[in-house]
Parts: sequence; structure tokens; C-alpha cells
Amino acid sequence: MAKLFTDAALGEHARGLLIQAARTPDDHILLEAMQHNDIRHVCQPIRHTETNEVTFQHLTLRFGSNNEQSVYRFDLSEEMRYALDLFGLLLAVRHIKFQQETIHASLINPLVVPLQVETLLKWEPGQHFLSSLFEHHHQAMRDVVPCIQLFQPGLDSEQLGQFLGWLHGVCPAYWVDIRLPTAYLPLLERYSPAAIKIAQFNEDATFKQGLLPVIRFLKQCHVEFVAGRVATQYDLVRFRRLGAGYYFGYISDIPTSFSAPRKFKLVQ
Repeated sequence: MAKLFTDAALGEHARGLLIQAARTPDDHILLEAMQHNDIRHVCQPIRHTETNEVTFQHLTLRFGSNNEQSVYRFDLSEEMRYALDLFGLLLAVRHIKFQQETIHASLINPLVVPLQVETLLKWEPGQHFLSSLFEHHHQAMRDVVPCIQLFQPGLDSEQLGQFLGWLHGVCPAYWVDIRLPTAYLPLLERYSPAAIKIAQFNEDATFKQGLLPVIRFLKQCHVEFVAGRVATQYDLVRFRRLGAGYYFGYISDIPTSFSAPRKFKLVQ
């Protein structure tokens, strides 16, 4: 496997994975957009529900002249989605390193980076890339918070447990993003994340039945509750009453675009 000691090695490796992953027409559209530096990471503040103070930043990848489109809305191949997760991590590390070099540490908000768990369980380059970041770029990773998306049911519990145990050991703090109902609370109890993010809220019975055990888990294990995609004051009040300590969404902040410190070329 590639030795990812330097920023240049990380960028070259991520570039190669993106090129290798391209299968569908939309995959190639994104590759072309990256050549013109049109894939940006946007940061959205995550605020405390009581004080409204910005505590974290949430990263997503956007495409378009006004950064209005999520890259994940395209018809992407599975491996391209995995490679984009690593590209997001690369941009996060570059962003944090730039901040660590230019501003006081007390002014840096940790950067939360969403990652599909499949990228790290099913795809060999995924965990290699993440483990290399913790090994060789650990200073930057102190301010990067992996947010593992546990969306799909039926994941191998032994494999998932081994991964969460490893992550719990190497990572200063990690989050999980879940959809309700979820079957993964027993595993999360063994390897408690710093926070659980929920970005859905509806009134149907299945959702409510799935929410109650999560609320109990959060209180018993002293895990933070983060509400995502909060669009109205009504939603914010409901999440706050359920115990959410942090929130983000268009109710308070429009995502802000940042370019990578160096242009990310896909062809010479």
C-alpha cells in the first residue's frame, strides 16, 4: 500500500483512486469538474442549542457555479462515492493544517467530516487512508472529527465492532450519524462515540419507536445529541426538548465554500 507521509502523497493517492473509480457518465462529469477546481468543500457551523455559539464546522462536498448541488445527488458508482469520502477527508486535513498554521488554536472549530461506514469496511483503500492520516498527520487529525454514517441495516456486527473499537482507540473523538430505527446501539454502547447525529424528524410511529431507545442511550452513556438539517424554529425547539446539545441547518447558517489550498489536478 502507498506510504502517505506527506500532503503531496495524500493528494496523489486520492487523485489516483478517483480516476480508478470512475465508471458512470456522472463519475466522469465530476472528474472533469475537479480538473477545473469546481468541486468545493463547504463548511456549515454547528451551534450549541442554548448559547448559539459555533462549536464545530460540518463539511460537505458541493458542485456548481454557486456550490448549490451535493455531489452525492449524481448517479455515481459505489467506488466513486467511496473515493469522494476520502477526497473530503483530504480537503478537511488541508483546511485544518492551513488554520493551524495561520490562526490561534483557540479559534479553530473542529471539522466534522461525514464518512460512509462502507468506505471503511468494504473498500480496502478506505481504512488504509484513514489509518495513514492518524499515523502520519495526527496533528491535523486532532481537529478533524470523523462522522460515521450507519445508515444501512444488516452490517456485519463483528466487523463493525472491530472497526469501531479501532476508531475509538486512535481517534480523539468520533461521531456517528444514524437513521431511525437503528439496530446498532449495543455496539455503540461498547465503543461510545462523542456524539450521535440525527438529521431526520417525522411524526410516524416507526420513527418515534426508534427515537426513544436512542434518547435513553444518549442519557445513560453521556453522549451528545446533534440535530442536523434544522430548517425551522419549530424543528429546533423540538430537538432541544429532546435533549439536543448542538444543531446545524439553514435556520441559522448558509454553508460557506472554501477552495483547497492547492489546485487538485486530475490530469497533467
